[in-house]
Amino acid sequence: MTCSIEELNIVSLILRMLIATLLGGVIGLERGASGQSAGIRTFALVCVGAAGCAIVNLYLFYTTGSADTARIPSTVISGIGFLGVGTIVVTGKNYVRGLTTAATLWSTAVLGLLVGSGFIAGSFICFLTIMFIVVVLNKASMFQEEIASKFMMYLELDREAGIENFLEYMNSHGYDVSVLEKQNASIHADDIGLLVSCNIHKHKSHTNLINDLFTLDSVHYVEEIKA
Repeated sequence: MTCSIEELNIVSLILRMLIATLLGGVIGLERGASGQSAGIRTFALVCVGAAGCAIVNLYLFYTTGSADTARIPSTVISGIGFLGVGTIVVTGKNYVRGLTTAATLWSTAVLGLLVGSGFIAGSFICFLTIMFIVVVLNKASMFQEEIASKFMMYLELDREAGIENFLEYMNSHGYDVSVLEKQNASIHADDIGLLVSCNIHKHKSHTNLINDLFTLDSVHYVEEIKA
């Protein structure tokens, strides 16, 4: 019996499952470290499950000679979307979280299919690409978001003069407030909550602007809303 990992035998099946567990778990480790609900176990299970589906499809093909080798993998790709949707959360501040995790889950399912099909070289290339996106490009994305001229903020202000003072400050510094939506304050019950979309027209650090807003007596809480 050949021990080649690209052949369908007991040794190759064990190696494929171990590789799927390892690669999926490493991706989940990064997501878990980012505070996402889907972590090591979720990603490892998705990768292993997808690998198992690919193995089943190959087994049916080798034993019957008539199975469609694209049938089961195609259902995995479409079906994993339902699991990904479960990681997307919209908070009370219209703060959408989990989009990257959902996309990463879907990509990990594809990774599992590559491992399960025995295309090990392709699976490692896919793994490295996923890690590059979620680690390296994540830092670039955070930098881009920090200097973007348009961004969203959630504020809690004094009910008496908070809105007036906030708008006066923004106008005096040449910042445009394009959306102003009142919400129930969640941290300071006596305040008024605002969801604001603003354009600062220049590459000013969002962190510096938020720190400046905290110096206003009528501003009690500020949070940047990120996707």
